[in-house]
Amino acid sequence: MKNNSGLRCSGPANGLASWNSRDFANEASSVIAISRSRGNAGQLGGLSLGTPAYRWVLLIGDLLLIVLAGFMSGMARFGSPVNTLERYKIASTITLVLYPSVFYIFDLYNMGRFFRSWETAYRSAFAVALGGLCAILMFYAVPYGQYGRGIMAIQMVFIWALFNFWRWAFGFFFQKAIPKIPTIILGAGYCGKTIYELLKSPLSPYEIKGFLDDDPEKFGQEKSAAVMGTCNQLREIARKVGANTAILAIPNNRSKTLIRNVLDARLQGIHIRDMADVYEQLTGRIPVRYIGDQWLLFAEGFYLLRKEYIQRLKRLMDFAVSGLLLFLTAPAMALIAIAVRMESPGPVFYRQVRVGKSEKPFTIYKFRSMRLDSETGGAQWAAERDPRVTRIGRVLRITHLDELPQMWNIFNGDMSIVGPRPERPEFVKLLEEQIPYYAVRHSVRPGVTGWAQVNYRYGSSVEDSERKLEHDLYYVKNMSLLLDFKILLRTIGVVLLGDGAR
Repeated sequence: MKNNSGLRCSGPANGLASWNSRDFANEASSVIAISRSRGNAGQLGGLSLGTPAYRWVLLIGDLLLIVLAGFMSGMARFGSPVNTLERYKIASTITLVLYPSVFYIFDLYNMGRFFRSWETAYRSAFAVALGGLCAILMFYAVPYGQYGRGIMAIQMVFIWALFNFWRWAFGFFFQKAIPKIPTIILGAGYCGKTIYELLKSPLSPYEIKGFLDDDPEKFGQEKSAAVMGTCNQLREIARKVGANTAILAIPNNRSKTLIRNVLDARLQGIHIRDMADVYEQLTGRIPVRYIGDQWLLFAEGFYLLRKEYIQRLKRLMDFAVSGLLLFLTAPAMALIAIAVRMESPGPVFYRQVRVGKSEKPFTIYKFRSMRLDSETGGAQWAAERDPRVTRIGRVLRITHLDELPQMWNIFNGDMSIVGPRPERPEFVKLLEEQIPYYAVRHSVRPGVTGWAQVNYRYGSSVEDSERKLEHDLYYVKNMSLLLDFKILLRTIGVVLLGDGAR
């Protein structure tokens, strides 16, 4: 049997990996307009169940239980049934909007989260506390139709208890009983094994029946799922094992014979998915090691790179919000400056060169959180419990208040509120040599917060930077004002829980 080299996964070919961001941005308007069939958008956090229906089930359940909590709190407070929807129309409407919003802020609609855990109870306690605080502020600002303080406190307890019961029940009945799509993976190389490791999760919507590969040495291997045959047997084996979907896990060197066999299978009713599309849909990341130049050229997305009016609107919003925050936080920044100066000698602000849009360097401003001699030996990654961080600096990092001076960078146009975090030139040079397509992240303005920041921990290595790049490329590809709004909401939860601080 002839060995088909096209079935061996390899890293991306040279080409786009060596493009700079200016080339990419210029080509976006002409090349990226060519598209292919669009899959479901990627979801927040880890694995998604592959359909938004389950999130709607969660949301509808939450709304019903919030109403139930209102009735129960009225019963507990007054000793008799009270129709809170009728008696407190405005307050009930506010709570029905407010609590689902704070649940989203604390990532409690992430379908990849294991809901039967103490972390869910912990996050939901923060969410209910924040929702109750916001409700108190809103009710006292608009006193007409407000709850009494007693019924509000009782309702918060009931909401937390019912929320956790509902999440536990959802995790037990829905997450374990998720219907699976019988699937075959085409290609048993590194690319195929990577998607297999992802899809064997109990939260995956796919049931992997096995691999097809043209390398005879891989036939019958049982280390993961078995290699059941060659790719020209796709239709025959799919019928035999009852698979109606095939995932093409061969990013490069796809032979004419392979393409013809896959096309024939598609015309016979087998659903063909690209490995990178499935990976993006389930994780909210783009697998940089397993995409080729053609995938990046023809992938659906990258709309905001060519829509000038959206870019201008985003810039106008950045300008207005950063200017307002500079004004409102000026007293707090003055107190922080005094605290930094009192603890250790040296400048209050830390200035550092970072790489911005189109690889243009700019100076970023932060409150100094480390000793003056922190980088006498050259640029270093931040470490867990970094000894170079001062006591005040540790508090600033946990609360992310050290980032406040970056409002000036946003006001000045060097940065945006939402975007990939800017990196230092020394690290950019290293990362562009080791990580494919790293320069693509420079096709947009860097941001104070971003998709990587709300979904991944603080990076301190090349491996962490690669994972964060996968999130950054997802953001660049799917960038929209709605995605920016989602990231800003999630950022509130990240800041309040201290996630990612070092």
